[in-house]
Amino acid sequence: MLIAFQGEPGAYSEAAALKYAPSAQVLPCPSFEAVFAAVADERATHGILPMENSIGGSIHRNYDLLVDHVLPIVGEVELRVDHCLLGLPGTRLEDVRVVYSHPQALAQCESALAEMRGVEVVAVYDTAGAAKPMRTRPRSSSPSTAGPARCSRRSPGSHCATST
Repeated sequence: MLIAFQGEPGAYSEAAALKYAPSAQVLPCPSFEAVFAAVADERATHGILPMENSIGGSIHRNYDLLVDHVLPIVGEVELRVDHCLLGLPGTRLEDVRVVYSHPQALAQCESALAEMRGVEVVAVYDTAGAAKPMRTRPRSSSPSTAGPARCSRRSPGSHCATST
C-alpha cells in the first residue's frame, strides 16, 4: 500500500496515514489536489486528507475535491493533534516575532498566539513545511508550530494547542 498525503514528511497527514496502515509506504504531495492526482494516476494506491477538525471545523476544499473526483472513501482515522511552538535552542518566548504554520494549525492555536504580544502570524502550506526553513536558514525569532514528530520535547512555558 502506498498512501499519498499533503505536506512534508512529519506532517500530521503522514502520521494519520501511518496510523491507518502502519506498514504502508507514504508519498508526500505539495497540495490536496496533488493527493487526488496521485491516486487517480495510480502513483499511489490510497490518499489521505483531513476533513474535519474539532477546533478549526471542516476543511471545505477537501469536500469540494471529493465531489470533483470519482474516488471511493475506504476508511477513517481520528488523530489527536498536539501543536508545539518549535524554535531553535536558546530562543526565549519573549524574543519571538514571527510564527509560521498552516492556517488550520494557526486557527487551532489562536488563543495561545493571541497571548504573544507583537507576534506576526504567517500562514504556510503545512505544519511540517513551516519547520523546514528553520533547518536551512535559522532565525531564532521565527519559530513554527509543529507536531510531535518535529517537537518531541516542550520547554517550560511553551504554548501548545490540542484538538482531534
